[in-house]
Amino acid sequence: MSSKNGSHYSLVLDINYKIEKLVQMLLPVRTVLVFISSLVTVALSFLIAFYVRHDFSFFQREAEFIPKVLLLVVVVKMTVFLLFRLYEGMWRYVSITDMSRIFAANLISSIILILAIYFGRAEYAPGFSLNVMVLDFLVCFLVMSGKRILMRIIRESAAKASGHQDVRTIILGKPDGINNLLQLFSASPSKRHIIGVLCDDLQAGQSLRGASVLGKTSSAAKCAKKHNISEMLLLPPYSTPANIRRILNDLERRGKTCELRMIPSYLDIADGEISVSHIKEVEIEDLLGRKPVDLGRKDVEEFVSGKKIMVTGAGGSIGSELCCQLAAYRPERLVLFELSELNLYELSDKLGEAFPGLDIVSVIGDVRSRDDLREAMQKNKINLVFHAAAYKHVPLMEANPAMALKTNVGGTQNVSAVSEECGIERVVVISTDKAVNPSSIMGATKRIAERIVLERAKSVTDFVVVRFGNVLGSSGSVIPRFKKQLAKGGPLTVTSKEVVRYFMSIPEAVDLLLQACAIGNDRDIMVLEMGEQIKIYDMARKLIELSGMEPDVDVEIVITGLRPGEKEYEELLTDEEKVDRTPYERIYVAKKQAVNAPPVVVEDLLNAKDTPTSIKNKLARLIPENKFNEALGNR
Repeated sequence: MSSKNGSHYSLVLDINYKIEKLVQMLLPVRTVLVFISSLVTVALSFLIAFYVRHDFSFFQREAEFIPKVLLLVVVVKMTVFLLFRLYEGMWRYVSITDMSRIFAANLISSIILILAIYFGRAEYAPGFSLNVMVLDFLVCFLVMSGKRILMRIIRESAAKASGHQDVRTIILGKPDGINNLLQLFSASPSKRHIIGVLCDDLQAGQSLRGASVLGKTSSAAKCAKKHNISEMLLLPPYSTPANIRRILNDLERRGKTCELRMIPSYLDIADGEISVSHIKEVEIEDLLGRKPVDLGRKDVEEFVSGKKIMVTGAGGSIGSELCCQLAAYRPERLVLFELSELNLYELSDKLGEAFPGLDIVSVIGDVRSRDDLREAMQKNKINLVFHAAAYKHVPLMEANPAMALKTNVGGTQNVSAVSEECGIERVVVISTDKAVNPSSIMGATKRIAERIVLERAKSVTDFVVVRFGNVLGSSGSVIPRFKKQLAKGGPLTVTSKEVVRYFMSIPEAVDLLLQACAIGNDRDIMVLEMGEQIKIYDMARKLIELSGMEPDVDVEIVITGLRPGEKEYEELLTDEEKVDRTPYERIYVAKKQAVNAPPVVVEDLLNAKDTPTSIKNKLARLIPENKFNEALGNR
């Protein structure tokens, strides 16, 4: 660190230290001021009560006892208030709980005073009216509560006046959830102007914390257009994917754009577990309605328990999530095998913090090197290998077919051969739907990788292939690209209006993958159910709408045409393949079919002298069901 930066840093530390000291000094001052305010309130309340009780006059015989009784009132009430900690609360954040404490403190102190005067007034204050103490209770409670409420009103009004409330907002939810959210908004400055709320349990025209009930939740889009709303806040149970899609479709029909934001759970807000800052934008992932991940699976735990596991491609999108979920099941050892130094460092650091007791070994290695693989497996006495290392970007692999072969095909061959050599119990090869009837180099190399492990002679090592489609948020996938384009103001680029893809979240895919490999048998192809295919064009439109903009008006969608190797739809099975159900939902086993194709000779495919055209021709001969044969003549 330079001397200039060092002096600047020291200055910042010194300022922070002085601010902390000042706050510590002011806290006792504030407590003293609150104490004095309470003292004045107690005295005035008693005098007002006496004055009201005696018809607004102090010229009564009992007036001579005022000093004695006032002293008693002050001592008793200030002591009880101290026990109830009324001097510590922040007036500007006064709540129902604070009001209850004020009420209880006043009630108990008044009961004590009434009993004391009742039994001692013959000697201490003869004839002093007990009605004064009843009135004193009411006045003191109202004044103490009123001061705090007034302070809160002043603060909230000032917060509203300090900034323009230019975000016109409506809230959809249940009464309790809306109430809690409005309470949070009132306690913190916000640019949101709450136009009203939509609630199925309340009638239109009613109000909730000052916000008008505009109607039922089914009228969300209608209300958004009528009141020129720029933001909708969705509380459970109205933040479901089905409801979000309904609102978006209704907004689109009415030609209205509006940002949608959601809150995880209003109970979490009420419990103080999250704050207004946790309000999140509705993401395109929220529309898919994928099932949550369950990390408490006994079958997977038994499968992983006591194992020394290695994951190739550990730093990738799938590999890193796979490592995280495996670590949660506490294997004996977890070896992270990764070529990228940065990805490996970030993953090992993350896992080290999350699982401090786990034996984690980080290995920089290349699946194209048998020596790297052999050393990692033998040194760590590996039992189980997850082979996730692969190149998966379709256009890039079209431009670099030799590298796709070396990594996807040669790498799988190396992992398989070295695993058998080292006596590995099981190898799980992660495949893709693009391997089915492939139209691209990437898909073809993954299909060859499947065949390499499935057609191997029986050995001590079991091989299981797990095949699934696209995952949300993976590196190079469409949604992160759309978000980057949207952040720049567009346009969003789509290859075709008819392109459809299967989608699932990365955690969900890995969760199913672990289940599949736990129940799979040697040479099985496990197929994960991916739900319905979704149009990429529709996803682009929805993403723009979720950002509060209108497609083709605020942000353009440009159709660029299919890229090399790309097809409009993907499949999870070939025409010859059928599936058998498993005891597990959304996991199937592809029935074994005879492959009517020449055997795979990896050495021939990895010939360094091959041109891109000869590579494609070789792959075409090995994969008769391919769909890039027709495209070869058009390029």
